[in-house]
Amino acid sequence: MWRDIVSKTAIVTGASRGVGYEIVKQFVQAGYQVVATARNKEYLHQLTRNAPDQILPVACDITKRDQVEDVVNQAISKWGQLDILVNNAGVGHFAPVEDLTEEQWDEMLEVNSKGPFLTCKYAIPHLKETKGHIVNISSGAGLNAFANGGGYCASKFALMALSDALTQELKPHHVRVSTICPGSIKTNFGTPKDWALSPEKVAETVQMVISSPKEVIYGQIVMRPQVP
Repeated sequence: MWRDIVSKTAIVTGASRGVGYEIVKQFVQAGYQVVATARNKEYLHQLTRNAPDQILPVACDITKRDQVEDVVNQAISKWGQLDILVNNAGVGHFAPVEDLTEEQWDEMLEVNSKGPFLTCKYAIPHLKETKGHIVNISSGAGLNAFANGGGYCASKFALMALSDALTQELKPHHVRVSTICPGSIKTNFGTPKDWALSPEKVAETVQMVISSPKEVIYGQIVMRPQVP
């Protein structure tokens, strides 16, 4: 178990289940205060029961500017600082490009790339003050495109580009940017194989990255399951 001596404040998007849920649990075990965000308010409150003093649940659609700004403001109002931002929320629709609807395309680009843009935009001024850390949860689909994944891959490639630009912009301010690219994960996102990565392993990797020495930047981590 990772445990930090100095308490930190984190925002985790897509926190109501799957990888985001496990990231929040890891952060709580490390002694962090966490603003947990997702669209499903009921799931968020179930998560909060695990550590009501450390978790602030805030329902948020990360594609909406005013809601994202409110999440950041609530973190600062409650705990006075922001040290970590984890962009985990994501959505995927998988079909040949000719069969994808415009609404499906727009949703993937909005959630998977515009959402992280907005959270970073409003978090960065506070992360500069704490010399904080941004962790973007991308995907192997952000590195290698595949058939029936045109929209999803495009949104994750965009997230990879955003991460690279942020790295260059924020390095002079000692704000670290890391991107984690998991392969198949055992969540409700699609139908993963038995050998897929567990959400807990992805969360452990996030905690490892966050806990690295200040002089070290894990820029990009590719996680693949050990396929039988």
